[in-house]
Amino acid sequence: MKPILSVKRAEIYLDNNATTPVLPCAAEAVQHHMMQCFGNPSSTHATGIKAKVELEATRQLARKLIGAGKGDIVFTSGATEGIQASVLSALTKAKAEGRTGPDTLLLYGATEHKAVPQSLQHWNQLLGLDATLCAIPVDKDGLLDLDFIHQQLPKAAVICTMAANNETGVQQDLTALEHCIRAVRTDIPWLVDCVQALGKMALQLANTSIDYAPFSGHKLYAPKGIGFLYLREGVHFQPLVVGGGQESGLRSGTENLPGIAALHAIFTELLKTEGSVFQPVPQLWQYRADLLSALKKVFPRLELNSDAPYCVPTTINFSVPGFYSKDIMDLFDAAGIRVSSGSACSSKVPSSFVLDAMGLEPWRSQGSIRLSFGPAMTPDECRQACLRIVELAEVVKKHCLVLTDATPTLEWHTKGLTQLKHESLCSYLLVCPESRAAVVIDPVLPLLGRLHAMIQGQQLQLQAVLDTHQHPNHASARSELCTLLQLDCSRDTNTLGWPVEGDTIACGEYRLRRVSTPGHSSDASSYLLYQQDLLRAAFVGDLLLPGGVGRTDLAGGDARALQGSLQRLQQQLLPDTLLLSSHDYAQRFFTTLAIACDEQPVLRSLLQGELPPDDWQQAANAQARQLQALEQHFCGLVEVMPTDAKATIMPEQLAEFMRQHPQLQVVDVREPHEQSAGALAPYLPTGCLVREVPLSKLCHLLSHADWQLDTPLLMVCRTGNRSLVACQVLARLGFRQLYNLKGGMALIS
Repeated sequence: MKPILSVKRAEIYLDNNATTPVLPCAAEAVQHHMMQCFGNPSSTHATGIKAKVELEATRQLARKLIGAGKGDIVFTSGATEGIQASVLSALTKAKAEGRTGPDTLLLYGATEHKAVPQSLQHWNQLLGLDATLCAIPVDKDGLLDLDFIHQQLPKAAVICTMAANNETGVQQDLTALEHCIRAVRTDIPWLVDCVQALGKMALQLANTSIDYAPFSGHKLYAPKGIGFLYLREGVHFQPLVVGGGQESGLRSGTENLPGIAALHAIFTELLKTEGSVFQPVPQLWQYRADLLSALKKVFPRLELNSDAPYCVPTTINFSVPGFYSKDIMDLFDAAGIRVSSGSACSSKVPSSFVLDAMGLEPWRSQGSIRLSFGPAMTPDECRQACLRIVELAEVVKKHCLVLTDATPTLEWHTKGLTQLKHESLCSYLLVCPESRAAVVIDPVLPLLGRLHAMIQGQQLQLQAVLDTHQHPNHASARSELCTLLQLDCSRDTNTLGWPVEGDTIACGEYRLRRVSTPGHSSDASSYLLYQQDLLRAAFVGDLLLPGGVGRTDLAGGDARALQGSLQRLQQQLLPDTLLLSSHDYAQRFFTTLAIACDEQPVLRSLLQGELPPDDWQQAANAQARQLQALEQHFCGLVEVMPTDAKATIMPEQLAEFMRQHPQLQVVDVREPHEQSAGALAPYLPTGCLVREVPLSKLCHLLSHADWQLDTPLLMVCRTGNRSLVACQVLARLGFRQLYNLKGGMALIS
């Protein structure tokens, strides 16, 4: 397959809510104050006095920019420090006033940045308040519940809210909040996280009763490590950092003058009435409209998770039915477009706690993407971003990521056997390239949309939809898939989808033969896959997992039947036949009888009839439950990767390593749509040949004996994680020369 987008191109950065590039004027100010105006503002000689003037001039600009009035401006290392200092101040005040114990509430918005509740928890424990953290609910638009605040304020010691949310861009109505808060409590400390507000919202803090407002420089084109904190005049403040008396004793430590100089440059631009690099708000809304238009050309069914009039224009948070966040992030990243899921990654599909708090459907939370641009974006930058996004429409259609009426082309990645995964769940699609005949094995609900799009988009002729087993803990999507494809899933078939009459199912050049293998459940079956007369693989459901045998303590489980099924299956398989399970709890992808017996001596004894079922049933079930627990930890990988340092190749070693290994095969294990969105070859030394083998196609290549065990392989992916998994999977099968490019394309791009 030739990638659609095969040229190495400039990065399109659309994750400005995470951090921003440094503006040239700010970088120049940093350089000048590091090299020329480097004095300590506390020094009394001329060099120090010059530094002090810069410090105070920046403070006055900050005061003017946010309308601080007589309030204090304290320079900090960033918003997290400002939040810590504010929370510490509020809670020491509460302790002095006797507001302690479980009946005392620490109120914070349910969609706050984690720095706020974690700071509350930390200082609550450290100060011994023993107060109760209480999240303020939000509605579907992300706005705080004012009635809830009104009811709970009498018991509260502090209230923490945001000006604009970092994930959704939702703006809180600070005026309405103030009326609500001060109508009940004029004395309660009020912290407002203003990190995402500067440059996007008009602020006149002195006209409010906000007590604490932290800001961060790197969210607005300044370097990391600089920020400032607004303190309302007369508010209680407990210094977090002492020992020097800088910042009028409010924050000790020599000030970060180069960072402060960068803020000076930024503030000057923000305060310009004309000719500023910062765009007016109407222009930012136009950028938003242009970017949304481009996104909808790629994903026509896109749904916004926040929108006008409730959000700032620079944040677009959206979800696409049938897509998880990682799917879209991988696609965009391959094309050099940097966006964010807005939520922490883990081995399980992440969900956005912000969207969960808003009560949005799970698919929107698990599929949310945050695209954020800065208020200094230029028209040309917006135009280039839109063009790059629109290019992905062809990739999405080509790989049937969405349903289209385009003429299908059966790409190589669709041919043969494909293993689709969602967390620990595995589904399989078997396709004959000549006849377009197809069979689905073990469809599951999270992969329903993907299977539907592939089958209908490629106009495949579905011969059967099969399950390997049924029990209450195994939710099949067979009936749902048949309904989407307008097929009768029950006609002339048993409950697993196998024809009532017939021992085999033909799928073009492939055929499947059924073997009854009860044990994990009473009706469990395994399906042997043949190409002509060659046994290629076996779909064994949960009879035998990669790493353990199936549980028999579920409904329909029978240890004695499972033993008989394993022995019967052994007679029909080769030791190295790939066994494809319906669950893969430890990222092992598949197993073989030889590997399973080596890893589990008890299994070898069982197959040889040396142990009665009662002797191993309890241990086997415990082992299966332990495997299931690994689903929560991506680090639950089998440690089979060679420990020799040669197994990990650093990006800077790549050219020399490839020169020394002329027989090396470079293998791109990203998924096909990523490979089409951005080829690997332009990132590698000139003349390097790349073989594209997605993880989803490993089972096909290995079942067809496409690689020799001594073939030297350098595995590469986007970040080095999936390529490491590929190395570990192949090492389990006996491959001897495996190498992983550390950091993947991210470190060589």
